[in-house]
Amino acid sequence: MTSKLFSIPKPNPNATLRLFCFPYAGGAPSIFMPWVNDMPTHIELVAVQLPGRGSRLMEPAHNTMRAIIDELMSHQSFITQKPCIFFGHSLGSRIAYELANHLLQTNSTIPLKIIASGSRAPHLKSHKRPFYNLPHDEFIEELKSLNGTPKEILENTELMELFLPLLRADFEIAECYQANNYALPTPIDVLFGKDDVDVTAEQIDAWQDLSATPITTHAFNGDHFFINTCSDEVKQTVIRLVTDL
Repeated sequence: MTSKLFSIPKPNPNATLRLFCFPYAGGAPSIFMPWVNDMPTHIELVAVQLPGRGSRLMEPAHNTMRAIIDELMSHQSFITQKPCIFFGHSLGSRIAYELANHLLQTNSTIPLKIIASGSRAPHLKSHKRPFYNLPHDEFIEELKSLNGTPKEILENTELMELFLPLLRADFEIAECYQANNYALPTPIDVLFGKDDVDVTAEQIDAWQDLSATPITTHAFNGDHFFINTCSDEVKQTVIRLVTDL
């Protein structure tokens, strides 16, 4: 696979399972790199790299879920080439669900499991006021409150100007997209932060509406970005979930 859409840090042609990882709004494939060396030998980690980040930094970012899914579905044959599992954090969880739904609707192979991390169920509206279209300074202040954008970027004016279009586009999708309520035949594991004020218990439980099998929830210490603050624990949980099939 030579497409820039997929970052495969440790190619494994003998892998019998692929783990596709979808980052959060503003996130890049690099957040999954610490997982690579601990992956079981039969699993190939594939980090999804959307426009506007990483080696695609100069490409305009998608600002609709449809555009993201259209690009992913153009690589449908690769995604379904081997049995796979989808992992996503925050917006990445909702992309994973929508992609699985599209694969199902086109009679394609669907993931064996979805691991949805740090996200409300995608058929629910956000309870927060949208901020993707706020004036410059107010938008920056909202970013600071989320604790997800690195301090070195927030404090660097030139970097912020470079990344602002990407961040606005990602948050436009995160705040405006709402999925259809359709229960997939795919099992869903839901990871959440105990102190995440952005995702309520009801929004976590609502993932059950989207799976025909009982969901399993996994709690972690930390806020919305527990994937960073509890990175080792999250990594070990994901590895257990992808091998315990």
